[in-house]
Amino acid sequence: MKSVETSNRYSLLKHIVLFYIIWALSEIILFPFLETSGFISSYVFSPIWKITVWLFPVIVILKSQKRPIFSYLKLAPIDQKALLWIVLGISFITGYNILMHALFYKNLVFSPYLTFMQWLNIVFIAGSVEEILFRGYFLQKIRERFSFWEGNFLVSLLFLSIHFPIWYVNADKIAHTVIPWLQLMTFISCFSLLQGLLFRKSCSLWPCIMMHMMNNFMALALVK
Repeated sequence: MKSVETSNRYSLLKHIVLFYIIWALSEIILFPFLETSGFISSYVFSPIWKITVWLFPVIVILKSQKRPIFSYLKLAPIDQKALLWIVLGISFITGYNILMHALFYKNLVFSPYLTFMQWLNIVFIAGSVEEILFRGYFLQKIRERFSFWEGNFLVSLLFLSIHFPIWYVNADKIAHTVIPWLQLMTFISCFSLLQGLLFRKSCSLWPCIMMHMMNNFMALALVK
């Protein structure tokens, strides 16, 4: 039994390390190369590549383990309990974004007219695929050996660190001093912890997905 548990633990660690290496190289090398070469726009390629790297391996692993994919990932049809948490999650993150922008930016404009690629890549794909991997898969796998809060903190560290490659590439566009960087890192960490709690309370991944999508939408729609 211990040998099986050890094997499963190292298998998960291997999957996490491999995923991080592939995605970091994608953000730092592949996407900038595609953008400068003109071969194919990174806005066109990145949604396809993100699904391939973030989602496809999860499906393959769960199928190889003979686990029911939708059931394991907590993607069953939305019931009343999940719907309640969806409403609460969306309401909270909407109010939070409006409040923070109102406090820190003087000229705030709400512009919900996003481009097709913004809707597809940043709102829908990022909001769903990131939650499937981090909450639906990583959190549940890590929780097989740790308590909920231990697992939630570990996943939040992973979720924070996966943003580092894109921040590195776009550092000059994101923040210019230490304080904004600390604020951004604190928000991402707390957002992930909250998503983990939402996942636990609702017993469904849908509230996490919907809240993540709304947060990404508000980040784009609230023009500074």
